[in-house]
Amino acid sequence: MSARLFTSGYDLFSPTQSVTGHIYVRKHKPKFWETFGRVFTPGMHNSVQLLIIQRLKYTLGYPEAAEDLVMPQNLLVEIDAYGMGKERTLKQYMDMVGVDVVGKKVTKMAGDWCRKGKPPPGFEQHKGLYK
Repeated sequence: MSARLFTSGYDLFSPTQSVTGHIYVRKHKPKFWETFGRVFTPGMHNSVQLLIIQRLKYTLGYPEAAEDLVMPQNLLVEIDAYGMGKERTLKQYMDMVGVDVVGKKVTKMAGDWCRKGKPPPGFEQHKGLYK
């Protein structure tokens, strides 16, 4: 979601204090992926999750999810409507957050960006991208 927002021209920031919360573990109300077939086991993916992950990897540019490798091909239906924006490039986003999907590594740690509310990594090189 953050990649889609950034490439659509939205600026990202991390507050210095928690402003909202989310109860992730809630055994009495299963998450959407736990309700499909009710076969969820911690650490395992069901068939819907595997499809979602494949589409997500394609959208983020993972080489193993190139267009000709995505199966079934209908996973890419409406990909332009629900993919990256047109204001900034995906490469600019990946450089800013420090993720290399080809090399499968994190090139920068979020550190001060997330924990102290400072400008994101590479902010200086992205001057002009922020309104």
